[in-house]
Amino acid sequence: MSAGHDSALPRRLSLVPSVPGLESPLPAPRRQAPPPRTSAAPGEPTIRVRLAAVTDRCWQCRTKVRAVVGVLLEGRAFVPFDEVAEELAAALDPRVLAARRIGPIAHRDSPGVEGGYISNGCVECDALLGRFALEDLLREHLAGGGTYGQLDIGIPVELPAVAPLRRAAHG
Repeated sequence: MSAGHDSALPRRLSLVPSVPGLESPLPAPRRQAPPPRTSAAPGEPTIRVRLAAVTDRCWQCRTKVRAVVGVLLEGRAFVPFDEVAEELAAALDPRVLAARRIGPIAHRDSPGVEGGYISNGCVECDALLGRFALEDLLREHLAGGGTYGQLDIGIPVELPAVAPLRRAAHG
């Protein structure tokens, strides 16, 4: 082989260094969006939902935050957070939540609930955002003429078809 040829390449081909500013005539490969995260086991049936959230201020650091109050199923049914909290904690990507000013959904200790519970946390300081305060914000929104659909923040999630979701889908 002559100089400038790679021994692994056939003789008629040679390596050409790239030229800055010169683009390939071939289109760039398209990246596929990653599939939505799910907490379902492989083969387990899932249901696609969208997150519903309210906006408030953290009681501890006063940062403006959003908190998940439930999920919307097929645009017609609402399932409260407490009924799907475990599945959400397992399925949600904290980075996706943080981009919408939502803190991690995780188990936290609570002075009012022995053993704690899965809750929303502040995106800045991770303080527990209490479920009673969030339920009150949801009730106020609805009592003021708001709808569940207005709480849709555009985050789809695949969740295992647990009983509350199955009831909502068929109810």
